[in-house]
Amino acid sequence: MQKIKHSLLILAALWAFVIMPDVIYGLFNHNYLSGYDFKSIVITLVLMVFMLLSPTPKFNKAVLLILALMQATQLMYFTYFGGFYSAFDMVLMTHETHDALIGFADGLKFMLPAFFLSMAFYGLAYFTYNRFYKTSFTVPYIWVLFALLLTLPFLQSLRSEASQKYQPNIAHSAVKNGLYSVSFFTARQLKILAGLRKEMPSYEPYQITKNQPADANVVVLMGESLSYYNMALYGYERDTNPDLMKYKDDPNFFFTPAISSAVSTRVSLSLFFNTVYEPNNTAHISKMDTALFRLAKRQGYETHYITTQKNAGGLTYSFSLGDIDSWKENKHLLDYEGEYDDRLLLELKSMNLDYDKPQFITLHMRSTHGPYVDNYPKSQEVYPVEGQPYETYMLNSYDNSVLYTQKVIADIYEFFKDSGKPTYIFFTPDHGELTGQGGRFGHNAVDIDMARVPFMFFGGGLDQAEISRLKNELGCMPNHYLISLQVAKVLGYDILNPNEEMGKYYLNGTDVFGEAGYMQYDLKEIQEQTCPEFAQ
Repeated sequence: MQKIKHSLLILAALWAFVIMPDVIYGLFNHNYLSGYDFKSIVITLVLMVFMLLSPTPKFNKAVLLILALMQATQLMYFTYFGGFYSAFDMVLMTHETHDALIGFADGLKFMLPAFFLSMAFYGLAYFTYNRFYKTSFTVPYIWVLFALLLTLPFLQSLRSEASQKYQPNIAHSAVKNGLYSVSFFTARQLKILAGLRKEMPSYEPYQITKNQPADANVVVLMGESLSYYNMALYGYERDTNPDLMKYKDDPNFFFTPAISSAVSTRVSLSLFFNTVYEPNNTAHISKMDTALFRLAKRQGYETHYITTQKNAGGLTYSFSLGDIDSWKENKHLLDYEGEYDDRLLLELKSMNLDYDKPQFITLHMRSTHGPYVDNYPKSQEVYPVEGQPYETYMLNSYDNSVLYTQKVIADIYEFFKDSGKPTYIFFTPDHGELTGQGGRFGHNAVDIDMARVPFMFFGGGLDQAEISRLKNELGCMPNHYLISLQVAKVLGYDILNPNEEMGKYYLNGTDVFGEAGYMQYDLKEIQEQTCPEFAQ
């Protein structure tokens, strides 16, 4: 009877550890649905029964600690981003370690309750097990089956050709989602180290026609994590665009909602700057036949990339680096006061470019990147952030960053007004950002809402006929692919892709080869929903 009693005590503590943090967390966050799925509950109960029966206390305690860390980090991640992390989010974090660490530090004060909630139940499970395992039931060699169950997601991942089943499920427990994400991440990295890749589909090569480029300079102003949901120019209730509103009636300026090609910076920029339609066309990205920097260089443009991004070196794999004359990233801009986006224009001015020669310039911003409070001067803060609850803090700090971003854009417009040569200025961000819509934050899920971005065009000194042409050809709700095609056209290239399906386009996830999932969407349907007056 004593063994039965102690075994039940341990089992209750273990099950409470894997289920109760989800249940309690859900009481305080109505968007959190984990812990109530019957299948997930049964699977975790079976796993804890095997732990109870396994006569390997050191191994059991190690597994319990690992599961606790998975659970705690998933709960913390959900607190900050409104969703669980996947294997591809882990890949992204390993590539952008600096950004991940400062983002984690920024949100730590909001994530600590979730951490302590998980640790409290971990402590209960650990001390109950440690106190009674010697007098509970065990089964010899059952630890082998227990270990096999734990590693089953990893073993399945090694031979899996698709990642969908390993993506987080909002209804499953944080422990289960953590186990699957870590397992798939580990298997993927091992396959890469072993030189193994899953076979990607093959596509027909793009057809490229070279024409006379426009007699003008071309600027691609690439934003960061900017959604039109938070822009007054697009109807947002807060006055977040006072400087851009002055351009609203300027005949050289037009703006429209748009859709990004991906929900991750690295993926989005790779697809945009290589004019890629497909979500998994590895060969085309490798060849860089339609890389914008390469196209510009072949037409005699001087090419420049200036960014305030702190991990820009990781982008070089997709940027045709050999075709860029000037590469300036954050580490090259440290002599300026502050670490804000005004340095883009300051650095550009310091380069003393000859604008009578054709210039192809990309200015890559950062100011609406999380943590938002780090990316705008505090002297320009309008909406209070100190002492605010989490959702208010996130929204206000983001809107402050939008205010700053739009001022930097307007300053760049003013500069090119006086450059002495007609200039095309294309603006679009890499992806959007949610700031509480539907209880979600961030941008790394394959979700059209996270891809809704602004597109703005300013033509300094351009003929009105050319501005009208661009406006008509892009229409309302263009996507990155269509915008990139127009940039290429200005550079003197017509690109025909035989792989296109009429009206069908793709939104990619956090892996440039589609391994993080992607979705196909009908652009006309989205146009009709968003701006029927521009629907084709």
